[in-house]
Amino acid sequence: MKCLNNMSNTNNINKKNKQVGIALIQVLLITAVLSVLALYITQTAKNQVRQAQWVNDKAQALVNVHSAEALLYFDLLTNKRSPSSQNQSSESVEIDKVHQRWNFYSTPFTVIDNVTVKIQDQSGLIHLHFQKRGLLKKLITTFEPSSIRVEVFADSLLDWQDIDNIPRPNGIEAQGYGGINLIRNGAVPSIIDIKNINSISRPVQELLMRNATIYQTGTFSVYNAPAEILNALTDRNSVMQVMDLRRSNTISPSKFSEVTGIFEDDDTYFYTSNYIMIDLTSQVGESTVNKTIFIHLEPYAEGNKAPINTFISRG
Repeated sequence: MKCLNNMSNTNNINKKNKQVGIALIQVLLITAVLSVLALYITQTAKNQVRQAQWVNDKAQALVNVHSAEALLYFDLLTNKRSPSSQNQSSESVEIDKVHQRWNFYSTPFTVIDNVTVKIQDQSGLIHLHFQKRGLLKKLITTFEPSSIRVEVFADSLLDWQDIDNIPRPNGIEAQGYGGINLIRNGAVPSIIDIKNINSISRPVQELLMRNATIYQTGTFSVYNAPAEILNALTDRNSVMQVMDLRRSNTISPSKFSEVTGIFEDDDTYFYTSNYIMIDLTSQVGESTVNKTIFIHLEPYAEGNKAPINTFISRG
């Protein structure tokens, strides 16, 4: 009898131990689930805070770009853009004025905090519609050593835009594209249109897209030309010197001529036109906003004419 009681007590103890063990496991499982849930909620909260910060930063970057754009428009319409006005000393002009820092050959500068701007005078580029053939060939030669290929590229660009179907000596017309509907036979409406001229190699297409424009009137202005065009007109050492002077904002028409050997004459001008490209970039936190605008300025517009005509705005 005593033995049976001992066995019964032992069984009860084992049952209790099992129940305690099961309860402990349940507590551990619940604790683990709650911990995972807490981690998930914490991570979700962090992500939501981060997303809210991104939205806030994006909104601030947009505001910065719009503010910088407005400041630029005001200064562009109220200040001279001649080369001589770009290098006035800080003693005579307030250093915080935008026109004291700007340039028109795509060297980046700041307008307000967190906004970087590049302005490119379109007269410093090759006009795709009415290009100077000699300058065009010199530029292409910097990428293409074959004189025959250079002639092919130049003639093909002209054949792409003219209204006839008679190929130039080294050009290509509709038959080369497989049909009349596959050639432009008109002025290119966008610089990207160059990609469709299949007789021009891809490197030269990209070269032209960097150094050509359709937004230009008047004469080519070498003073605001990019490095690749300058490299076609002078030697590499001179181009490097010009780039250094531009970066330090100490360039002037006289220094430009001294370094490059290019002087103003009846065919060469050092001026800044009213046709310009503005590229604005604002970065706030991890958010970046970019806007590119091609505009024509009319500072003395009257009547129904607008002082700012926007050709294209991206961003």
